[in-house]
Amino acid sequence: MALKFSFEQVVCSIFLFLLSFLSLAAFVPSAIATDDQLCDNRYLTLVNPVRGRELWVDKSLKPIRDQYKLVEKNQFAATWLIQFDVLDDDQLVKLLRDFNSDQEIGVFLEISKNFANKSRVIYPYDAAWFSPRAIFLSGYTQSQRRRLIDKLFNNFKVKFGYYPKSVGAWWIDSYSLNYLKIKYQIKSVMIVADQKTTDNYGVWGQWWGVPYYPSKANVLTPADSLTNKQEVVILQWAQRDLAKAYGEGPIYSNFSLQANDYIRQGENTNYFQKLVNDYLDCENQLGQITVGLETGMEAIHFQSEYANQLQSLKGIKNLKSVKMSDFADKFASVYQDFPNSISLGSEDSKWLMGLKSRENKKLNDFVKYDQRQAFKDYFVADKSDFLDRNLLNLKSSGQKDFSPWYLIAVLVPGVFAFIKKLLKFWIIGVIFLWACFGLILRSGEEFGWKIFFGPQVPYLVLFQFILVIFSFVLVLLISKIKKFNLIFLPLVFGIDPILQIIRFSFISGKYYFALAIDDLRFMGISFDKKLNFDFFNSDFPDYQAAGLLKLDFVKIWDNLWLAIIIYPLIHILLAIILNFLFGKFPRRVKTVLVFVFGALLVWQISNIFHADPRVVIQVF
Repeated sequence: MALKFSFEQVVCSIFLFLLSFLSLAAFVPSAIATDDQLCDNRYLTLVNPVRGRELWVDKSLKPIRDQYKLVEKNQFAATWLIQFDVLDDDQLVKLLRDFNSDQEIGVFLEISKNFANKSRVIYPYDAAWFSPRAIFLSGYTQSQRRRLIDKLFNNFKVKFGYYPKSVGAWWIDSYSLNYLKIKYQIKSVMIVADQKTTDNYGVWGQWWGVPYYPSKANVLTPADSLTNKQEVVILQWAQRDLAKAYGEGPIYSNFSLQANDYIRQGENTNYFQKLVNDYLDCENQLGQITVGLETGMEAIHFQSEYANQLQSLKGIKNLKSVKMSDFADKFASVYQDFPNSISLGSEDSKWLMGLKSRENKKLNDFVKYDQRQAFKDYFVADKSDFLDRNLLNLKSSGQKDFSPWYLIAVLVPGVFAFIKKLLKFWIIGVIFLWACFGLILRSGEEFGWKIFFGPQVPYLVLFQFILVIFSFVLVLLISKIKKFNLIFLPLVFGIDPILQIIRFSFISGKYYFALAIDDLRFMGISFDKKLNFDFFNSDFPDYQAAGLLKLDFVKIWDNLWLAIIIYPLIHILLAIILNFLFGKFPRRVKTVLVFVFGALLVWQISNIFHADPRVVIQVF
């Protein structure tokens, strides 16, 4: 049966069709505009680590010139992270100074022998240059880390006229990170992306490939509060494939944005573009990728692919190229309140990352975050040849804040002494307490660890209370000794810093007696078997400096009874002897001796307050 339409029906149909078309046309541009708006915060941070030229394949300046030309040709901003040894290379420094204003110079915190020696730190002479115990700050004590950082930043300022704001290394411990932020106000830090066992460096558990603010306790853990948040943006080197990079061994971590990684896996620029798209997905408020090559090393063999990468990145719409420090500012402006969650990837391998955990159901990955749990290297040097920084190996402690309650036991007698006009007795007692047991009083708990600066003691809070009471009782009993001047009781501890810097050795047919000026410099006398004496004041090689014999107080702290009974008893006997001898000296000599011992005592108390943690035990 034929259908018939009236003129009015045809007109109405045409009108409705046009109206629908116009409505659709109005809707589609709106959707595209919204998507563009979401994709507006997409950032490229080009980062090129630059080690000293002794490690380069081609030791001329050509590698860095070629790399810079590619960056400049594509009109990209970039950050060049330079190792300490670069600062001693005047040619290289001059070249870096001549880079255009879109280039940022930061520091690459890898330790070399030259760097360690100039910082007056003993370098592990028996380790390969890339060993974790040699190359990372975590292989050194807290005081050595501060020395290394200060030396690097001060030398950088001499060469460039300012302190750097961007820092990188495959691993930076949280103690060093906090020091860098507090003292030098750095903005951004680059560490290696998750890899379980690559290059003897195992790092596992951070947000998968995306930037974040870390907690003050752990660089791998995203911060969950303003009080615990370290305002340094963490970027990741060699961001990994969202699915293929998950597993043990270097073959997995080679699925990354790094040209040298994916080329070895038989991939090409198309693979790189796919990973870039994954990380710049508009699902989140911000997308970011880190791209670069190690100048003079990987850059030599993969320069052509680096050029392909930059050309590929040049064609991405709305991709902004920024320096590391500038990205930190962009990140802060986008995330004025730190994001509670980030998601990455498609449904078949989706990463869900929050402040409490990260999860990938497809890969059966789940990492729980405890923002108050640190790695052991926060406190003590890690002397292992494998860097094991796996959040799965840290157990949540549920620790409470540790407070020095022993101060109550110190202050209450002070009030009593003030009322009874025995303040001198109380002051001497306090000084003796700190000189003798200060390392125990400094011990406590932090970030999931029991920290001991001296001997390891049980029931620490109770033990500290007992030590305070014991010290005041001991001072009271000693004060009963006839003709004994109580001031000698604390003064005699001024001998300790002298004993700790005495060194002795027999090297190449000569005996050496010396005082350690620092870790490497010694001043003293040497003599052979024929008693031919020589005076010296010079640096010793690392292996000799580390091997010189000394009175090792660590042996005392390893034995609790030696530390709390024998150690104070020896000093009490020395105080009695000094008191007896003191009476034999003229008045002027007495004045000089009191001043000298007083200065040495101040030195000893200062050493106690600046001592590094000796032993740490995880709290469960």
